[in-house]
Amino acid sequence: MDDNAAIDVIDEIFREFDAQYATLDQKTREAVLLRCALRDLFNPSFSPSLDISARYLLPQCRVLIQSLCLRQAAPRGFKQLLKLTCENILLSDDMMPFEHATPIKVARLVLFPNLTEELEAIHDVGVGFASFAREQELQRALTLADRANDEYDMAAQHIAKVALRDCNQSNTNALEARLWHDLGRPFESSENLRAYGAYNKSAAFSFWRRWYQGFLDGKPLNWELQRRVALIADDIWEAGPEAVADEIERIQVRYLADQLPLAETIDLNPDTGKFRAIPTPVENAPLMSALLTQISDDLEDAMAGHNGVTEKSSEARKIRRVVTRYGNDPQQAELTLTSVAKGLRRQLYETGELPDSEDNLALLNSVEEGVRGIRANHPEVAANREQLAQLAIQELSAEDRETLETAAPVLSAISEGAMAEDFAEDIPELINDAVLPLPSGAPRLPGADASTRIFSRVSKMALLSEKTKAGLKKGAEAFDSDLVKTIQLAGVTIGLGAGAVGFLYKLVEIGLRVFGVL
Repeated sequence: MDDNAAIDVIDEIFREFDAQYATLDQKTREAVLLRCALRDLFNPSFSPSLDISARYLLPQCRVLIQSLCLRQAAPRGFKQLLKLTCENILLSDDMMPFEHATPIKVARLVLFPNLTEELEAIHDVGVGFASFAREQELQRALTLADRANDEYDMAAQHIAKVALRDCNQSNTNALEARLWHDLGRPFESSENLRAYGAYNKSAAFSFWRRWYQGFLDGKPLNWELQRRVALIADDIWEAGPEAVADEIERIQVRYLADQLPLAETIDLNPDTGKFRAIPTPVENAPLMSALLTQISDDLEDAMAGHNGVTEKSSEARKIRRVVTRYGNDPQQAELTLTSVAKGLRRQLYETGELPDSEDNLALLNSVEEGVRGIRANHPEVAANREQLAQLAIQELSAEDRETLETAAPVLSAISEGAMAEDFAEDIPELINDAVLPLPSGAPRLPGADASTRIFSRVSKMALLSEKTKAGLKKGAEAFDSDLVKTIQLAGVTIGLGAGAVGFLYKLVEIGLRVFGVL
């Protein structure tokens, strides 16, 4: 098949798509373009002998994430950022053929729309897949040219078909369909896999593997997290995949801390070298004391009668924790009492596990009054509740449960006071391994108050560790070594190959999964 014939074939195959694409609004055209660029990120016909993950793939990931964020939210300054990124990549002294890379071409079309050039870029993706399919067929023994041309046509038709499906997506969810819809990728290339070996195996590309998989599955990573990654400074990108991965870890930690605000300060006790939580001061201490006294009295009344509430009840244990541990901590008191109120309402009105007796209703009322009183006197706590209410908690994987079980003694060993005690109690609740679960079994999802407290604190501990490492003259390795020694002195035996700080980063990733970010 000569070049002119090939052009005619592609034009015919894409005829229906072209007509549909020309009717789309600009935002939907951008989505179709970007999805084509994502499909062509691992160009099957580009198979160099050396691994090009760092030199060729990472710059394209950078351009794509910036283009996607620009299209999704149009943040201020992103157009100029994307323009400069494209210019810097094209002007780099690297010998890689960036000017032919689909993500670069598409990024420039997002900046400067042109219908004719957009259609050419999408056709080129079809040509790339089709040419590779034909060459693969020709390399097989006894393959006829006609059979190879058939493979060419089928691959091009496949690309045209998925692109046409893109055109039929609404503007609002154009990036939230599976990348190949239900049609699948035309084929895999072993040579292509070798060219991107580091991407497939290196820890430095772990974020990018999750990022790309999100589009394959039609579940893009959280857009605010993507926006923060897209804003990574030039010098870090230029330093290579490991530097970018380190910065993404820091971004993830800061993001989780922002999503889980608690009215407390996490710091390092200079005398012990352990983490501790310093609560926000109590406002209107007499009211706080009166509220907790009333809750405690109503709990005693509920346990004294035939009301189904006992010392072993989860709600009773949590109320005891509030009264004995959180009398001077409005944030943790509100967090735990909110959980108690939800549990009591569920058992009274949904499952019928508790009778709606006078004592039980009085207990629920006093707990809810306590929550309202704390929020009314602590605006920061009330504001945090509004933000936390927007979060959706996901089920823990078996691997994450195992990691958290391992983490429990570690976190307690490097913490002190109420925070160490909280970790010891919250983590079993989080992994649904409560001391005395209900006969029907533990709930499928982890408790909101336990999840919030654990991962808010872990993220702030990781941030504080990073800040402390940067400021210490003795260096990061010595600081991390001190934390490991603290763990060992506490009698905890655990492998910490990545160091104590690296272990905190691993827990942050679990937190991001629990709250649906990763």
